[in-house]
Amino acid sequence: MRTADNGVYVAYVCCFFIPWKTPGIRKRQDALIEKAKEMEEKIMKKKVLSMLLVTSMLAGVVTGCGSSGEASGTSEATESVDEVKETETEETTKEAETETEETTEETATASDSDKPECFGSLEGVTLTIGTSGTYAPFSYFAEDGTTLQGYDVDFLYALKDVLGFEIADETIQDMDYSPLGTSLSQGMLDVGAAALCATDERKKTMNFSKTYYDAGIVVVVSPDNETIKSVEDLTSGDYTVALQSGTIAYEYGVANLPESCIQSYDSQALAYKAVEDGQADATIYDLPGTAYSIKTGEIKLKTVGDEFYTGQAPYAVALSMSACDEYPDLIKDFDEAIDYLSETGVLDEIKAKWCE
Repeated sequence: MRTADNGVYVAYVCCFFIPWKTPGIRKRQDALIEKAKEMEEKIMKKKVLSMLLVTSMLAGVVTGCGSSGEASGTSEATESVDEVKETETEETTKEAETETEETTEETATASDSDKPECFGSLEGVTLTIGTSGTYAPFSYFAEDGTTLQGYDVDFLYALKDVLGFEIADETIQDMDYSPLGTSLSQGMLDVGAAALCATDERKKTMNFSKTYYDAGIVVVVSPDNETIKSVEDLTSGDYTVALQSGTIAYEYGVANLPESCIQSYDSQALAYKAVEDGQADATIYDLPGTAYSIKTGEIKLKTVGDEFYTGQAPYAVALSMSACDEYPDLIKDFDEAIDYLSETGVLDEIKAKWCE
């Protein structure tokens, strides 16, 4: 057995022992055989190239600085060698291009296999979507006063990219929490994402996806307030507490604080202002939003005590019951999409952008 032919021989042996059971395997076998033939042809070409080189060298040794005719012969031999080299280079280039194309196709196939089952499951479906637009950093307006931005806005578009649905009128509707909840309950909105907590009360009138963000709530007071240290101080009824209706903080206040001390507001911005203006002693709200507003100087307040009600304020996507009736797999699709965005690090990127 000649060493130069070992590669070809092994290729034929491998082909021989592969079971001929499926068209895919047969196709692969044919490809291997073809590859072996190409290798054999290359070896032959290399042999020819070697012979031409030897001939050229011998001619040069014999003739030395001989006649122009002999030089011409040497030149012809050199040209032949160059032609063989050029041909071999072209074939190598073509082979490299082919391998690159095959690698690209394999990468694309692998990428497709990594996509979740829900990928594109809502293509051709148009959903009406709402958010609050009043709760930074989750959904609020940019300085132009018309562009919605924040965690939930980016999150909704990330879900759109995975599931393939269209947003009605290409617009995410903004509204306060109370009308947002009403619109979802009555089916006027299909989807809502506004740092909404999946409370037992809300679950009576709408469905929810799995949690995509978990946040606790915190007590907020004016910077010079030294009497309120924690939420326990509010249970006495000696302090007025401004709460935004329809929020988890409002739910907590109604269940745990004296009714006489609660002031209801349509937005958290108004609740904050009530504390800043001295109309209320404290407010309670989600920690991420409060921390963001204090950090950016939007409000001149401070938090006191520890974050509480943790695990009771899981943010989830609200899905109207009518939409779930029309699309029975809607909850499953959104859950799988949330898992995918979490596993691929997209949710971490959105969190880092808006909440850290």
